[in-house]
Amino acid sequence: MGKRITRDRRLTEAEKARYGKIREQIAEELPEIRQRAKVARRRILLKQLLKALKEERQRQGMSLGDLKQRSGIDRGSLSKLENDPDPNVTVNTLLKYAEAVGKTITVQLEDIPSVEPS
Repeated sequence: MGKRITRDRRLTEAEKARYGKIREQIAEELPEIRQRAKVARRRILLKQLLKALKEERQRQGMSLGDLKQRSGIDRGSLSKLENDPDPNVTVNTLLKYAEAVGKTITVQLEDIPSVEPS
């Protein structure tokens, strides 16, 4: 349970009941919220990687046409990959893109940080 807030008065029965309902609602919703946070974290990491690849392409003055020639990935697919708000991309495609701009992608296995309340 969280830290209690010090009050200069006791809660009324109505307030206790209302706060109890709020706690129950939070307890019911918490697993879904945690699951959505996991999914969002994955998307954020992928978006960061794609942004870094696009910035590197642009830094090198490379057009999508140039990238298409180097990677073998269709130009429309590259454009969608760089601009899609919810990209769905394979590891193979990411590796081709990275190699075409002279980079490599390193995958590292780590423990997932616990987000359980203490």
